[in-house]
Amino acid sequence: MTATISQSVAPLRVSEAVRGFLWIYGLSIVSCFLVNHWVIANPIGPWTGEDIEKSFWLDNVSWQIFSAWWACFFVVCSFWPFNFIENKNIRGTTVVIASWILGWWSAKLIFLIGPGADGIFPLVGTTWFLLAFFCFAGGNFLVSKFPPHRQVYIYLLLFTGLTFLITHSAVKWVPAWWFPFLLVGLSTGTLTFLTRGLGQPARAIVIMAILFAAACLCFQISALAGFWDFSKSPISSFWTMGHFTDDSFWLLCFMTATSINYAMPIITHNWPFTMISMPLGGLLACLTYLVLDVIVAGLLVKLVGPVFSSMQELLTYAYMGVNWSLVIPLVFGIGLQQPYLWKGQKTPGEWDDVA
Repeated sequence: MTATISQSVAPLRVSEAVRGFLWIYGLSIVSCFLVNHWVIANPIGPWTGEDIEKSFWLDNVSWQIFSAWWACFFVVCSFWPFNFIENKNIRGTTVVIASWILGWWSAKLIFLIGPGADGIFPLVGTTWFLLAFFCFAGGNFLVSKFPPHRQVYIYLLLFTGLTFLITHSAVKWVPAWWFPFLLVGLSTGTLTFLTRGLGQPARAIVIMAILFAAACLCFQISALAGFWDFSKSPISSFWTMGHFTDDSFWLLCFMTATSINYAMPIITHNWPFTMISMPLGGLLACLTYLVLDVIVAGLLVKLVGPVFSSMQELLTYAYMGVNWSLVIPLVFGIGLQQPYLWKGQKTPGEWDDVA
């Protein structure tokens, strides 16, 4: 077994990388095209007339990001109530359909019984923060000993209650600007390495602190580049970190990053960075993908006019990738089927046994 695993250090698996790339970004393009047409014809929000053209992107983004939330929620709860389906492709397709139905209703309820358009980003940011803290970074530390159905019930109660408390307080929301850093940190294993040996919930707290620090550094760099304005404080005065400028280029970079930072490291098995020992290899991988995010966003913005009718349409395509970049690996297993080792790693996917 040791000899077999050692041959998998720093793997270059071109066929699986290409397959994952085609599935993720092919589905992103097709689904975004279809969703844009659907929400223009059948708006989720109370848009009419010219407001539809101005706000269709908001319907698209809220629908698909809530759908991604539900898909990830099923994953962390062992796919309940679909865990009885043995065939991975059938189960995955069922999860995708269920998540898109629930995602639409989640977005719609914001307008039916919730705060309306002003509540979309507070609800998106806060619910994703809770999922990330307790599940992604926290490793389900609260409910790990419970059966899947109890995990679902407890999490729904917990997330609903905490979301209500946060959004109805002076805090209002937990901004999601840390999210691209979480994706690249987890997909490269860098966060897992840096917090190795820590128990829960200490690991979750440290990981989220690292992410907020990384986001703050990004704000400083972005402000120097003219894409971030520290004088702004939208949604809640509790958060004084500023906001992106009116050209929305920072927002485009953020959305592009969410579509790249998990998908690309996973489907490429982190090659060639696996040949460099941690933490240097992981940090180099993270930096490379963050730079790639900006380069891709810079190329995409030049397509407004020739390809995309507006920045709003471009934002929908940039952000749709976050859904499929999570769903294809986590739900269907592409990119996660074959284990491999990073240089200096003893157990695939684990760093707790490394000094």
